[in-house]
Amino acid sequence: MTTDFRKPDFSSKDVELRYENGIICIYGTPHGLKKIAEFCKKLIDNPSLGHIHLEDYGILTKESEQGVIAIFEK
Repeated sequence: MTTDFRKPDFSSKDVELRYENGIICIYGTPHGLKKIAEFCKKLIDNPSLGHIHLEDYGILTKESEQGVIAIFEK
C-alpha cells in the first residue's frame, strides 16, 4: 500500500483522475470540480448524449487517467 501522497500538479489543468490502492480518486480545483458538475447536469438534462469523455474538454492534467461520465436508466 502506498503511503506517500503525491499532490496533483494543477498549474495548467484542473482535474486529475487516478486509480490508487484499489480506489478511483477524483482530484480537482474548484473550477475543475464545477466543470464535472456541469457535465453531470448536461447528461441529466440530455440523457440521449449517453456519455462524456473528459479528455475531450482540456481539463485533465498530464498525469491523469482518461475518464468517462455516463448516464443510464435504472
